Amino acid sequence: MEIFILASGSKGNVTYVKNEVTSFFIDAGISYQKIESKMKAYGEDVRSVKTLFLTHEHLDHIAGLKTLLKSGQIEQVYLTQGTLEALNGEIKPLLPRYEIIKADEMFNFYNFEVTPILLSHDAKEPVGFIFKESEKKFVVLTDTGYVDQSYVSMLKNADCYLLEANHDPARLLHSSRPFYLKQRILGITGHLSNEDAARLMNQLVDKKAVWIVAHISEDCNEIFDIEKAIVEQFEDPTKVEIYYASQQSLPGIKIWELK
Repeated sequence: MEIFILASGSKGNVTYVKNEVTSFFIDAGISYQKIESKMKAYGEDVRSVKTLFLTHEHLDHIAGLKTLLKSGQIEQVYLTQGTLEALNGEIKPLLPRYEIIKADEMFNFYNFEVTPILLSHDAKEPVGFIFKESEKKFVVLTDTGYVDQSYVSMLKNADCYLLEANHDPARLLHSSRPFYLKQRILGITGHLSNEDAARLMNQLVDKKAVWIVAHISEDCNEIFDIEKAIVEQFEDPTKVEIYYASQQSLPGIKIWELK
């Protein structure tokens, strides 16, 4: 399995995943032109991707959806009923064959077992994902105010987590953002803080794992703050290999089964 972050953050989110059998996008939050350019930078062909998984309908996750669907390359979309209903009238007619997915109901996609996870965000029916291929597991958890403890056993010991550490609460509270926005971000349907994310990861990681830190606020967070939270919240910070995702491309992360 290979994982490529094309963009992450409030200005847009797209993840590209492939293995020897298939490939897919998770969200389409930047323009098609940018998706194409970033794929080309990785040496990947954007036209080869036929499947899209959507987490929710917020603009930073679907900004490029209309043009991507118009390109005609996407043949299948996986999304919740709530996300489908929240899409605007210009996008719905463009949808190709689509599958309605439900939280906690696993389904097969080629050689992946896919389990949607219900998130707590101010969208219609937002989900994260667990992708399992053979003995490898990739978890996608962004845009959520908290993760229910009932999910911990299901999420434990993945090989790679795409998990947000959105903000440092002190920086957010002292920022120039309007108070209603601060309340939204800090609330249970907002975003995980650095401390929340690090505390959760400490629960989930027993073996060595990759943490792709996602959806980092550009003006209310710093890498220093994230690393401080990791050191403070982790029993053993050496268990995680950290990558920081942003609007810029970063090296594709490969997870493969040892032969």
